[in-house]
Amino acid sequence: MKRQVMNTVYTASVLQCGVQSVTAFSVGDIHPHAAPFLTQPSLFQDSISNVVASTAAINPQHAVSGIFEKYMSTLGSYPLPTKMMTGAVLASAGDAIAQGREDEDYDVARGASFAAFDMTYRAAQHFVFPIIVELCRGQYLLGTMAAVGATQLFDISSLTAMERSLASQLIVVPFFYYPVFFTFTGFMQGLTFEAGVERAKENFIPLMKRNLLFWIPVQYVQFCYVPTDLQIPFLSVAGLAWTYILSVVAGSAKKYSDDDCPEESFVRDICVVSKDELFPLAFYEFDENAVCSELNVSELQSRDIKETSTKEESREVVMK
Repeated sequence: MKRQVMNTVYTASVLQCGVQSVTAFSVGDIHPHAAPFLTQPSLFQDSISNVVASTAAINPQHAVSGIFEKYMSTLGSYPLPTKMMTGAVLASAGDAIAQGREDEDYDVARGASFAAFDMTYRAAQHFVFPIIVELCRGQYLLGTMAAVGATQLFDISSLTAMERSLASQLIVVPFFYYPVFFTFTGFMQGLTFEAGVERAKENFIPLMKRNLLFWIPVQYVQFCYVPTDLQIPFLSVAGLAWTYILSVVAGSAKKYSDDDCPEESFVRDICVVSKDELFPLAFYEFDENAVCSELNVSELQSRDIKETSTKEESREVVMK
């Protein structure tokens, strides 16, 4: 970019020297298309300035700055829709990255469920965060620190950010975030209510542990350093990494669905042959003792028949 600008300036200086030399020698009969530039050096200089300005205008930094300014303008004019769309786009991207590491094809319903869930949660954050900011000003943690004589360890701004982070992670997340997540993603991926509850029970504790480790530092930075208008977009960007984790751990609901595996299979995660086909129903009720007892009964009956026939033969012999 700098080389192009220097070449343009150099060309302009050479042409300008040519103009001066032509003027000095009083060359007449100038071509009509070149006359304005030769007779009016200021017009020529203005054209060169425009070329340099247009060359500088394609600088990537200026392009990124323009996009950011446009986003901020849209965020200021339409805050709620902008936050919801930002969350949906980044959540879809995070889930797509997570699905890309799997061997199966892209699951459209799974991606749509993440987008719908994130849009809903960003809308909730839009209204919940002002309440958290208003109620949590560090007074609760400050009282706790005063009780143990440790008020000098932290300033009020740090306590305020930590208090708001804990309020979000210990109240909003377990009682709103995860219920909405399991409801949206389970419903949109075709789970029954019972299968959705089973999925939530199995994944809630592992996800909650990861949630606290990931989001408490992120939200501390959010409440301590990020301006209020940019907090939800900031969380959406951080949520790109979190959505990847969430999608890997509990994104797919296929193994909880009755549609893919109507009965248990002896091949893990692959429904090839059901138990009825592997082992017919007659073999399920196989009872060795019962079979043995039946065999014993039949043997006894055959013995009785033989003994009866032997006795009858002996009687006939005696009678003869």
